[in-house]
Amino acid sequence: MRARISIEGVRVECLIGCFTRERGEPQPLDVELQVELDIGGAADDEDLQQTWDYGALEREVTFVLQAGRFLLLETAARALLRMLLLPPVPTSPRPSAVWAQVRLTKPNALPGGVLARVAVESTAAEQAYTREVKPWGSVDHIDQSRRLALYRLNLNPGAVIPRHHHRRLVESELTLSPGLWGAQDDGPDAPLPIGHRRHWRRGQVHGYHNPSGAVGSILCIDTPPFDGDTVEAP
Repeated sequence: MRARISIEGVRVECLIGCFTRERGEPQPLDVELQVELDIGGAADDEDLQQTWDYGALEREVTFVLQAGRFLLLETAARALLRMLLLPPVPTSPRPSAVWAQVRLTKPNALPGGVLARVAVESTAAEQAYTREVKPWGSVDHIDQSRRLALYRLNLNPGAVIPRHHHRRLVESELTLSPGLWGAQDDGPDAPLPIGHRRHWRRGQVHGYHNPSGAVGSILCIDTPPFDGDTVEAP
């Protein structure tokens, strides 16, 4: 059975806009989302793992909009749409979305209560994604513009992303799965709860490992897009 799950009324304070006056202070952005998927398994078993978690979805959308610091609504809307249509990792029981829609509104963009809005929609069949295999798992390339890129890092059970830093890019990361641990600078590894955000400056050392028995995923925004410039820490 197919159903459409909607989230409306989400307001995110973020840097959005290409004018100088818009780059200094966050402004509100209103978000509406719809995804269409098969809810048969979730309805039969009353199992949240077989459908979409509203709270997780709102958290991921907020992260992308705030960490992306987008210049255009069009770029932000496309990144969110492609994130919604990205298939789950193979070990996840969550069904894929077959269709999605994103509507973004800037309530303060124009005077007199005039609303500026961008809406995008697509089917999963219309999208294509690249999965890059790594020694520790894989990277799903979700979306990329000239200025930034959105990825999903998938760590296999027992895998380690060694401590490293980047000379040219900055990263923002959001933990999507339970069981992951992370390292920062020269400190000890620490557990990372679902929804934990980390932001890495140029040259700041960080790393991950997955001691759990399941694939663990991290949502990652690189500015500029990742170019292979990784230096492993000694």
